[in-house]
This record gives sequence, C-alpha cells and structure tokens, in this order.
Amino acid sequence: MVFIALAGCRAPVEKRDTVPVVRIATVLGRITNPLAEALNKVLPDHFPARVEVQKTDLTGDYVRLIAEGNAELAMIQTDVAYAAYTQSTGDSPSPRRRLRGVAVLYTTPLHLIALQSSRIRNLMDLRGKRVVVVTIGSPTEFTARMTLEGVGLSVADVHPRQMPLEEAIRALRAGEVDAVFGRGNDPSPSIRQIMSVPGMTFIPIGRGQIDKIRAYHPFLHSTSIPAGIYGNHPEIETVGVEMLLACRDDLPVDLVYWITRTLFESLPVLADSFPPLRQIDLEHVQASPIPLHSGAARFYRERELFQ
Repeated sequence: MVFIALAGCRAPVEKRDTVPVVRIATVLGRITNPLAEALNKVLPDHFPARVEVQKTDLTGDYVRLIAEGNAELAMIQTDVAYAAYTQSTGDSPSPRRRLRGVAVLYTTPLHLIALQSSRIRNLMDLRGKRVVVVTIGSPTEFTARMTLEGVGLSVADVHPRQMPLEEAIRALRAGEVDAVFGRGNDPSPSIRQIMSVPGMTFIPIGRGQIDKIRAYHPFLHSTSIPAGIYGNHPEIETVGVEMLLACRDDLPVDLVYWITRTLFESLPVLADSFPPLRQIDLEHVQASPIPLHSGAARFYRERELFQ
C-alpha cells in the first residue's frame, strides 16, 4: 500500500498489520538505508507508517518523483530545489510548488577532472575543450552550468559531451574528451573510477573564482576535496552545494516531525555510515531555500533553532 494520506496523531498508536509506506528515493542509499532503518524503529510507536528505500537510476528524478506523488522524501541539492520551486524546469512547465524542506545537511562538492595532456589548469581553460557534462538536466549538469556562468562561460563555450559514466571513462582513455564534471561525496565511487584513468588530475576552483560564482549563484560556495582520497593528490579547493532533505507539502505534520526528530537523534549512527553528515551545522539545518514543512518547523521551534 503506497502512501496517499495519513491522519496525524500525537499519542502512541497501535501497530497495524498493514500501514502506509513512506518512500525515500535514492540512487546509492548510503544515507537513506540507515535512515530508513532508524525511522522504522521509531515510527511504529508514534505514527502509523513504514519507510522504504526506493531505488532510482538518476538523481535528477528526485524532484519529479516527490512532486508527482511517486516518492515522499529525497536528498536534493539546494540550488536544484530552489530552481524547481520558483521556476519552470526541464521536466515541468510550471514551478514545483508542492516541494517542502525538512533539513539542510551536508555539502556535495563538484569535481572537475581533466587529462594532464589537455593543459587544462583552471575553469577558463575549458573554453573550446571537449567536456563531459553527463546527462543534460541532471544535478551535475545544473551545478556545472551555474559554475561556468559564474566565471563568464557557458556550456556553449565548451564542446559538451553527454554520456554515461562507463562511456566517459572509455572516451577519456581513448583521448576523445579532455575533461569531465563529476558530483558526489568523497569518496565517491564514480569519481574513483574516473581517477583510475591514467593521466587524470583534479582542477581546482580557486577562492577568487568562487567569489565571482557566488555573486550570481549564492547557493554555491567554497568547499574542498580532502587530500589523498583518490590517490596521491593534495587538498583541492572547489565549489560545492548543500543537500536538502525534501518532502511534499501533503505529508502530515506529525509524520514529518518524527522524521525530522529521528534524523537528528540518529546522527551519530548515520554519520558512521555516511561521514559527510559530520559536516552538519546545527544552527543552519533549518535554512531551507524553499518553505519548510510545518512538521520540520515544529521540531526546530521545540529545539529553539528557529523562532
């Protein structure tokens, strides 16, 4: 039985043989699997629901799945969430006004990786180069486009190549492309595969360029790739974007309250499975770029994290 509508309740509820399902959309499940496990231990005593992890092929599907009622929760980049809520996007002719924020969590870095033989040393050197931007409309492409625009370039100034990871690795090995934009939390399995190609190197995005980017796209900010994550390389400065746990506006207040509460009470265990969660700024978690769900807002008011 999929989640359609749930009646909120504050007191402990009786366990039921059949309860509605709250679906968390994910590609890898590094955070959603342990979060779902934690929620399924807590919710039976507070709200009649069961949480399931719903695998999908593309992170770019998350907004559509939530907005169209095919999932209830997902981790979405703050820049993507804001664009989807305020503007029409590629898969929707109108804004996705049903999206709601639950918690701003960790930062995901953008990785720019190039063949050393390409002589690419910074963002401006991408002009005229063959650059893999993965799927058009994906979060990686979205952030890469914002990054290029911030320094006065556009996707049209490079020779963009759209291809899946396996094809991109083959093309890099064959010298058919010069560079690739990648996205993921370190250590990222896909970035590890790209760095396995001989002659690959990280291209830093320096503070001066990041300041220019932020003037146009404030959701992007400075972050770094730790030294030695993918072999013998120094710490790499780059641009990153925060991740938002998002949901739909029709989820009951009590349900989202317990999801939010369980998330924060489970952080030590969740961080063991997904170290980027140790980055969470507890004074910033409520700073959603889209309206907070009232259930999450209730939790933050109780903790005096927001008035």
